[in-house]
Amino acid sequence: MHHDHHNHTRPADGSRVWRSEDGLHVDVRGLDEPLTTILRTIESGEASSAIIGHFDSEPIMLYPELEERGWTHEAMDAQCGDCEGGFMVRRG
Repeated sequence: MHHDHHNHTRPADGSRVWRSEDGLHVDVRGLDEPLTTILRTIESGEASSAIIGHFDSEPIMLYPELEERGWTHEAMDAQCGDCEGGFMVRRG
């Protein structure tokens, strides 16, 4: 059986948070406070090592906050049906 390690498929129930082999996905597109949502997710401890955030645009304002918390970031190709691209943040 072929297992795709880059399956970013969003759940059919429309949830904004789901897990894949790569980490915890959080879709913050269209939210009023996308950066706050990502930071809350980090602080909650829900994501042990990696979060893939799906944003409307590059979350430049998030980067200093991540660095303060010891997390790194990178742009990635994260296809999940209706979302293209994403930004992965990892615990450094």
